[in-house]
Amino acid sequence: MASFKLSPLTVFIVGVAASAIVLGLGYIRYYRPNTEEAGNYNAYADQLQIEADKMPQAVQRVENAVNLVNRANAGWQEVVLRKTPPKTVREGGIDLAVNRWQLTVDAPQFRNSIQRAVNAQMRKGGIQVIQGPFVPDFPTDTASLVSDGFNYPALGFPAVFMDFGTITVEGRFEQICRHVEAWSKMPNYLAVATGLRFDGTSPTLRGTYQLSVVGFIRGNRVAPPVPESAGTAGGFGGSIGFGGPGGPPGGFGGPGGPPAGLGAPPALSRPGAAGGSGAAGAASRD
Repeated sequence: MASFKLSPLTVFIVGVAASAIVLGLGYIRYYRPNTEEAGNYNAYADQLQIEADKMPQAVQRVENAVNLVNRANAGWQEVVLRKTPPKTVREGGIDLAVNRWQLTVDAPQFRNSIQRAVNAQMRKGGIQVIQGPFVPDFPTDTASLVSDGFNYPALGFPAVFMDFGTITVEGRFEQICRHVEAWSKMPNYLAVATGLRFDGTSPTLRGTYQLSVVGFIRGNRVAPPVPESAGTAGGFGGSIGFGGPGGPPGGFGGPGGPPAGLGAPPALSRPGAAGGSGAAGAASRD
């Protein structure tokens, strides 16, 4: 029987081919998938590192935002201290947490306190008043007193808005300028005087401007409406909370009408802004 013998070259070629097949199978089945998976993990790790590198900046941005909010709150608290009326009727303010029947008694006193505060500002600068502001009455019924008189809950917090229209004064140029500038420093209220105009011949001039005053009511509770069946002022229980701007208050103290020389009260441009009817009724309390 004849024997079959492979030459060394043939054995070498067969070995190389077998090795190539084994290596190819290993590359396709193991090496390439593992390499691609490792590359994916590396790319994911790089993304995580990028996001991690952003963390200090994100933390700093959060801290900056918190600081901005705290500064804004601190600034508003300064406004609350200087530009909102007191909390009680005794101090010249108003407390909206009392029951609505009591509020109908307190609101006229608050109106008089506002008038006295406005009158005091009208004397600033040493001018002569020709046409001055007149604070109208608040609504007298319990149903609309808070909603129309204090704009709550429409605004989310109680506030009075008084648009006094045109104010007219006489005096020297520098007196009128000091008078108008003094409104920005009015205590307990935010007052805005705009559109100043001069007429006449120096040294005595006539100045006209537009005046608006806002009173934020400090506090955090408002008494609920009086039940229709209620026949007394007490026993209503509870109150409605609100989150106002720093918790605004109300008022001044004592009766007050417009100072001497004030003309007829201008009509409010905002219905129900600071009250209801009755220039004559308010003037009778002077």
